[in-house]
Amino acid sequence: MRNDFEKAMHFRHACKLFDTTKAMSSEDLTFILEAGRLSPSSFGMEQWQFFVIRDQAMREEIQAVAWNQPQITTSSELIAIAYKKNVRSTDSYIQNEFDKFHYPEGLRGMYSQWVDPRDQETLECWSSRQVYIAAANMMSAAASIGIDSCPMEGFDRNAVEKIMGIDTDTYGIVLLLPFGYRVNEQPSLHRSELSDIVTYI
Repeated sequence: MRNDFEKAMHFRHACKLFDTTKAMSSEDLTFILEAGRLSPSSFGMEQWQFFVIRDQAMREEIQAVAWNQPQITTSSELIAIAYKKNVRSTDSYIQNEFDKFHYPEGLRGMYSQWVDPRDQETLECWSSRQVYIAAANMMSAAASIGIDSCPMEGFDRNAVEKIMGIDTDTYGIVLLLPFGYRVNEQPSLHRSELSDIVTYI
């Protein structure tokens, strides 16, 4: 299993152009979405929402506000990942999470003490960071079954949210994540040596 995971890590790269003749199966998409769903998050609050964008006209509109990057329209599946904005202990979403998982009063109190005094900008930054944990797991899961991906932040967020018609009081799009099959050969992987990035103290 260790070798399988390492192989997936070497397979994964930021694919810039996908093969439009190859479609992912619904089973593979579900596998990738499950990897996101099962990801860890701070306090276990799961501050993410996955929007699977299949409308081609919508994709073309999004591409126009994403520097015309071809990943948007050539990928087999396009997922926009949003973070949840309403994460104070008194918000209905958090109350439902508390109740759903039977959080003890002590943990609820700890959550309230850590979260509630923060300003909204700080809370949204914290919430959006959880999205990247899920996204990383989704890309790794995809690579493990031979599916390519490309994490994308290069887009006009306000424009994308308007095109998608999402409730921006509740959600904020933080990442576009296309999946599919590469057209071109994978470029060489450039990474620092472990000795350059690891310090034992």
